[in-house]
This record gives sequence, structure tokens and C-alpha cells, in this order.
Amino acid sequence: MLSRNIVYKSKQILEFYSSHRQRWKDFYPSEQWVFKKVAAKKKIIGDVLDVGCSCGGLAAALSQKFKINSYTGVDINEETIKWARNNQKLPIAKKFISGDILKQKLNRQYDWVVSLSCADWNIETNKIIEYCWNKVKPGGYFIISLRITKAAGINDMDRSYQCIDFSGKEDNPEVVNYVVFNFLDTLAMFGGLWPRPKIIGAYGYWGKPSPTARTPFKKLVFAVYYIKKDTEDLNSNTPTLEIELNLPFDFLSAAILRKSRVGCPTN
Repeated sequence: MLSRNIVYKSKQILEFYSSHRQRWKDFYPSEQWVFKKVAAKKKIIGDVLDVGCSCGGLAAALSQKFKINSYTGVDINEETIKWARNNQKLPIAKKFISGDILKQKLNRQYDWVVSLSCADWNIETNKIIEYCWNKVKPGGYFIISLRITKAAGINDMDRSYQCIDFSGKEDNPEVVNYVVFNFLDTLAMFGGLWPRPKIIGAYGYWGKPSPTARTPFKKLVFAVYYIKKDTEDLNSNTPTLEIELNLPFDFLSAAILRKSRVGCPTN
């Protein structure tokens, strides 16, 4: 598959992620909420594919709370994968792969496919989402973090990007794409996946863009979506879809009202 994704080279990525997001408590409340929701009372995950795994900290964090059978991490930054191979000493079957996820020929599916702070920090966001969905087992979950707005979304590095500068001292930092989705567009996108999802859920809250981001938005909802793949007849013409939205009420009401106004005919 052809891909325009950027292979990021900044040394700050390794420096930051080798010491951050390595424990359960390092992950955002939205991420923790979704993981616990999806794992439910059984606390069993099974096989995990982590797309944009960086230094593999998610494997360590999830292992503190849940039972994992296997973990496969893929990241476009070669140095973080080298670090993960040498330093993530976990008592589970694990594999770390360096490269663009769109170029990986993974010949299996997983119970959880997770992509946090990855798809919306590169170019081929929609293709990454489609790839991830194809790797979810029937009955499994795709978990992804996205920035959402009630206004028009943006996927244009000339107008919305973020500097890789965790130290705040970089003279000429590398930049990443800063993709923002319209909220209703995300529902249409996930609802259009094939095979059809059984559940589309989200948990998120208001926040300001990172100080290192250059974007038209002053305020966004930072959401984590969980999409369950159906196990029923995939050829059904009337699939049942459940929507579970744990998002700020003022955001939801404004997004729906804006859509209804746009769709109303004028005299």
C-alpha cells in the first residue's frame, strides 16, 4: 500500500517516551476509562496490536491491570522500537516492529487494536483507521484517540501542526500533522466501516491544544473511541448499531444543533 506518512526522526521522541507513558497512571483518564469499559469485569484482553506504540509503554501499563496473551507494537520511529526490544521486559509474548503501519503485512487479527496519539499525528489518518479495523477480530475492539470539534475538521499541515519539542528548547523542531475531526464525521466514518461495527462509543472532555501546536482551534474535545466489530451475519442488511457517547453535553448539543441548522432549507 502506498503511503505518504512521515517517518519522524526527532531524538526527543525516544527521550520522552522512554520515560513517560510507561505505567497505568501515566495514561489519560479518557484512555483508562475506555480500557476498563472494554475489558469489563473479566479484565481479560487477549491479543493486542498497538499502532504507534513508541517505546511500548502501553504493554507495561495494561499488564498492570489486565491479562494479556500477546502484544504486538508497531511504530514508524526506528529508535523507539530498538529501545522497546531492549527494555520492555514483560512476562508475555511480545513483538516490536519498526515501520509505517500501512506497509506491514500482518497476517492475523487481534482482540484489541489500539492507536493512541498516532493516526491523527500523521498524514494518512483515514487509511490507518481502515487498516486497524481490518486487523480487529470479530467481537474485538478498535480503540483510537482523536481530537474532535463541532466545526469543520482539518487535515492540512500548512494550517494545523504540532512541533515535536517536549523540552521547549528546540531551535528548529520537527513537526507532526495535527488532525482534527468534525464530531459527526467521526460517527459517519466509523459507521461506514466494513464489516459493520456493533458498538461505537466514545469518552472525552474539553481541553486546549498543546502549547506546541499551531492550529486554528482554541478549544477541542479530546476523545477516545471504542468500536466493537460485530460477530453476527456480516451480510445483514439491517445491522444493529449501538451508540454510547460519554462526551460533554454542551459539545454534543452544539454539534447536533449546528448540523440541523446546516441541513434546514431556507426560504
